[in-house]
Amino acid sequence: MFDLIDDLETTILIEDHEIPLDLSFDTVLKFYELLEDNRLQSFEKIYKAFDLFYFGDETLSKTFTFEQKSKAVEDISNYIQRNPYGNEESGDSGFEGVEPEKLYSYTQDAGAIYASFFSDYGIDLLKERGKMHYITFKSLLAGLSDKTQFQRILSIRSRTVSGLEGESLTNLLELQQYYALESEKTVDNLDNQLGSMFDMLAAQAQSNK
Repeated sequence: MFDLIDDLETTILIEDHEIPLDLSFDTVLKFYELLEDNRLQSFEKIYKAFDLFYFGDETLSKTFTFEQKSKAVEDISNYIQRNPYGNEESGDSGFEGVEPEKLYSYTQDAGAIYASFFSDYGIDLLKERGKMHYITFKSLLAGLSDKTQFQRILSIRSRTVSGLEGESLTNLLELQQYYALESEKTVDNLDNQLGSMFDMLAAQAQSNK
């Protein structure tokens, strides 16, 4: 979650080690792409995700157990999903609230997101790779104006057909079909996959004791 007082997180504690992290927006988007890969088992995604985020000494990385890496990836996941708004609590995950349904995909809507950042902020996201923190990116994404391509697409996807008829109904249905999301790639669905994955890993660890 964005904070005007404290710095954005760039490290994490594993035992007594403060580990530097790469939380640039493109790294986090690669993490979401990794979640979409159905060819990988959950434990493989954990290892690959840790390697994505880890920005420290490779020799030290090899000393961490799978459980330590899994806990680190889970903590990172909780951090990047935090939201300042909403009233519903999410247990002990550290969430401040629950976001409205996220009717977008970082992969499918990449072009619209790029064009909208450039249009609204004059920011070329290709030049910000490895620089802009994901939390900064996420805050700017949420603040895009209604005139941007990204927000227009979200509006089309969320608009109800109730009360529409004739040409207006046909036009909206055609637009919704054109901009339809592959449901398994929505940020909502991938966030839910994360929770399920960590629940499953925790259950496996408990059964192996």
